[in-house]
Amino acid sequence: MSYIFHLKIEKEKSGLSLLKEDLVMGKVEWQEGRDMGRRLFQGIATLLKKNNLKPEAVSDFVIDSEIPENYTSIRIAETVKKVYAFAVQRKEV
Repeated sequence: MSYIFHLKIEKEKSGLSLLKEDLVMGKVEWQEGRDMGRRLFQGIATLLKKNNLKPEAVSDFVIDSEIPENYTSIRIAETVKKVYAFAVQRKEV
């Protein structure tokens, strides 16, 4: 069974959830600031550890945002998503 990371970015706060189908397996939230990359990587590590999962168990990374795409937080989140997908794909090879 595969898992999905769902990142919700709002103007004041952000949250990363780990979903297994429609069931929320865990969630990490933080106030928006100038630390999206650090907070996002910490959230990923926390949720994987809490659920005793390897990164390969997560098959998708969805970003849902209410702020414009040109904001730095969105660009950082998109980069983390791509790096995560690349790293997991490389690990499977």
